[in-house]
Amino acid sequence: MKRTLRYALLLASITSLPALAHVTYTGRNFGTFDSTYATSTLTDQAVPGNYGWIDGTDSDYGDSHKLRAYRFTLTEPTTVTLSFKEATSQVTDFRGNVFTSQLGLIPGFSLYQGLAHLAPEPSDHDFGALSLANRPAYTEGSFRALTDWSIGNDPGNLNGVTIPASLSFFKFIGNAYDGTGYGSDGTLDHMVSKTFSNLAAGDYSVFVGGADYLAQSLQNPDLNVQYGITGTLAAGVVPEPETYAMLLAGLSLMGVMVRRRISG
Repeated sequence: MKRTLRYALLLASITSLPALAHVTYTGRNFGTFDSTYATSTLTDQAVPGNYGWIDGTDSDYGDSHKLRAYRFTLTEPTTVTLSFKEATSQVTDFRGNVFTSQLGLIPGFSLYQGLAHLAPEPSDHDFGALSLANRPAYTEGSFRALTDWSIGNDPGNLNGVTIPASLSFFKFIGNAYDGTGYGSDGTLDHMVSKTFSNLAAGDYSVFVGGADYLAQSLQNPDLNVQYGITGTLAAGVVPEPETYAMLLAGLSLMGVMVRRRISG
């Protein structure tokens, strides 16, 4: 039954391949961070359908077209908190049309060390020859929500030089998802957050999508609706009040010393 459903969804998605076919981070780069406390919030994003993340938890994998990829870079080990929540976003499709996304997303995400291919290399996608060759034949896509996974790109050409196809590898760090099911955050409130302590320096990818497994039904009138999402990354640890007090005391002492030098 699910196999038949997935074939139908695949045919539906092929018609929109120019918009969804490749893994990119366009508009979804949180930035570069050290251990100093800093935050970054990204708005006006959306995911297609409300099931893309949780579909990657089953044995036949998931289709990365139904997720959105975010990225960030750490220059030194630090603690990172990732939060995603539903939003009404202004979304621009591949034709340049602007429309308002829908509320109701039940968000889930997985964090990985590693990045997909970046320009000028061709972007990764589920249905290229290399991606298909590196996963079981019965699978729906390359995405795996709870373990390491890989996805490939197509051969490219740069200034007359052929760039062979290659795989991108994602090392699983952890996950979180909204809801009341096993392993969820326990509260269905259309937002999810998780802290990852002492992440190593390096590049990271976050794949975000819907966590409503039943939303895959062909009877679902919102099967391919775009659901708005806002993501926030907080790097480092918020200083304790005592730390602020010590800082203010130090600044006050420096001010006294400067005034004494001037008056002297």
